[in-house]
Amino acid sequence: MALHPVRPAAEHTRVHGLRIALTVVSVALSFTVSSMLLSTLGYHYETSGGLPFEKFHPGTVVLLVAFALLVVEDGPERTIGLLLRDHRLSVIYVGCLVFYMLYVPVVLGRPVTFIFDTLLAPAVAAILLARTDIRSLRRIGWLIHGLMAINAVIGSLESLLKWRLVPFYIGDVLVDYDWRSTALLGHPLQNAGVTAIYALVLLTGLRGELPARWALPAFLLQLAALPAFGGRTAAVALTVAAGVWLAAQGLLILSGRRFPLSALLWIALLCPVLAIGVWLVSDSAYVTLFVDRFVDDAGSAETRVRMLSLFGEFSWGDLFIGPDPKTLAALQFREGLELGLESFVVAFLLTSGIFVSSILFFGLALFFIRIGLLVPWQGKAALGLCLFLNTTSTGFASKSTTLELVVCLLLVMTWTRPSAGRDPQG
Repeated sequence: MALHPVRPAAEHTRVHGLRIALTVVSVALSFTVSSMLLSTLGYHYETSGGLPFEKFHPGTVVLLVAFALLVVEDGPERTIGLLLRDHRLSVIYVGCLVFYMLYVPVVLGRPVTFIFDTLLAPAVAAILLARTDIRSLRRIGWLIHGLMAINAVIGSLESLLKWRLVPFYIGDVLVDYDWRSTALLGHPLQNAGVTAIYALVLLTGLRGELPARWALPAFLLQLAALPAFGGRTAAVALTVAAGVWLAAQGLLILSGRRFPLSALLWIALLCPVLAIGVWLVSDSAYVTLFVDRFVDDAGSAETRVRMLSLFGEFSWGDLFIGPDPKTLAALQFREGLELGLESFVVAFLLTSGIFVSSILFFGLALFFIRIGLLVPWQGKAALGLCLFLNTTSTGFASKSTTLELVVCLLLVMTWTRPSAGRDPQG
């Protein structure tokens, strides 16, 4: 006996087609609609007021509608069964998020709407992409390549021309003192992080259907745009990761590994061009502003030291359950940390307490393991880079679509590789 009514084939096809279309749209919105753009359009995303749905990124709203259509398409009972069979680690992760979203408002009186965009959307995106046909995944893959190229070009032009496509907002405050570019992805740190991760996967060969002859130019475009976003940690981490990979490749070649002669041709042609390019821009404001951030970080390093001193202001009981939000806010203001705590681990521990934060960290670790099981070693390296970059910023403890962008990027590039198969088990 069927557990739910069998739908007519035509109805099933319409629901399926709409769900795939909305999945594509949600990815496109996540890569193109930044919080700065939403503020410019009057969408109350990070500001007070507005309608309830305005507190969620439009890409997340569309993503949740697509997931609701998946439930309609499969039926509730079958959906639950498939989730428990194919996405066990993600289900546990979502369970940890639900517990966090119940605990924090009730016990601490803090809002938790950021969890939907920052941490829940990546899990939903992974589930939907696993149920997306290969043709649509290829379209998403080309969409991601195109948008990342456009983002790099816009970011570079913004820095070179001292112009912004969209005004730089932090909440409802217009920022006119920061030279860093915002481009399509919004906040400079999000731009720098996603750019570095995308550049790393291009360099190491995880590029989906992008032809090999386009990989190096695409990598150099992202590398050239990185100074415009001012991400020192992202730039250094990418340099170290790329250096390790190139050294490993050199050792393999010296040990007798075969390699295409076209690679030597690319190196012979690009090295002089790269050297001339570096010489031309070495004295330009485009590079000097970025280099100056290593010399004068405007107190960023000092901020990271001061935030650790906040732990000493609370008892172990307060730290375990969760410090009083008003007391913490007053201490942050005193220390000049009102714009955020520059480490998502520290931010969660201080704003939510050790108990519930530990549960959330456990779930997040399971989700990273789940994604790691689905991607090759290049994807695992990119996930490691993503985690490292977020430990040096508010990252997962603030409204951001970074993790969703990275998850979509890695899964789509993995599943659209030539002769790639998909195994949703996890």
